[in-house]
Amino acid sequence: MSVLDKIISAKRRRLSIKKLSNTFSDHYIENSPDTKVLKFFETLNSAKGSYKIIAEIKKGSPSAGIIIDDYHPEEIAKKYLEKGFTNLSVLTEEDFFYGSPRHINIIKKMTNTPILQKDFIIDEWQIYHAKTLGVSCVLLISEVLTKAEIKSFIKIAKSLDLDILLEFHEESEMQKILDVDLEYIGINNRNLKTIQTDIDHCLKIKEKYYNELERFKIVAESGFSSKKELERYKTNEIELFLIGESLLKEKL
Repeated sequence: MSVLDKIISAKRRRLSIKKLSNTFSDHYIENSPDTKVLKFFETLNSAKGSYKIIAEIKKGSPSAGIIIDDYHPEEIAKKYLEKGFTNLSVLTEEDFFYGSPRHINIIKKMTNTPILQKDFIIDEWQIYHAKTLGVSCVLLISEVLTKAEIKSFIKIAKSLDLDILLEFHEESEMQKILDVDLEYIGINNRNLKTIQTDIDHCLKIKEKYYNELERFKIVAESGFSSKKELERYKTNEIELFLIGESLLKEKL
């Protein structure tokens, strides 16, 4: 069983319990009437600075293990904001990334910065739940969804005024994503099945399928550890990045 299979198996078990109570209100963020949930990609595109980065907040991962022992997501969010990052990604997967939807609750109390909920969505329930958390964007992972599920989940998310980041790693997933009604897609340099990372993977996919991917704005994900790597991507017309571990370890 691959790492991704184990994550999805654990997610199904947890989700079956959560759906029994259907308590969206457990994590509901009550915004004041004049508080606007900012559009995720609109904010990212207007970000100043050399790189447009989605700064990720997480305690750990299957590839890195525990990154931060004394984990306080609100403190990390504050540091990111002080450094000028305009968009956050928050891991909420419990068993392998040590996250929780409550972490979004904590962060939302201190900032209205647009947040991507980073989790493994396999059921429409999770999209409705994401809306109650006050996030601006949800992640869909092509490898764990059918083409029909992808289209259905995109439709639901849009009906809730949520942005969507659809990501993939394997070339075989291309047939699922080429006709989706989205402007943005993510290409993950990390293979979630093996946890192996190739920093050039996204560039290779873009070059090989240039015509097919030309209509999308690409978010390059995972593995970045230097500004030199970011610059190489920028010279290849990719300027949007999702970065976690290197920022958390202050390597970037």
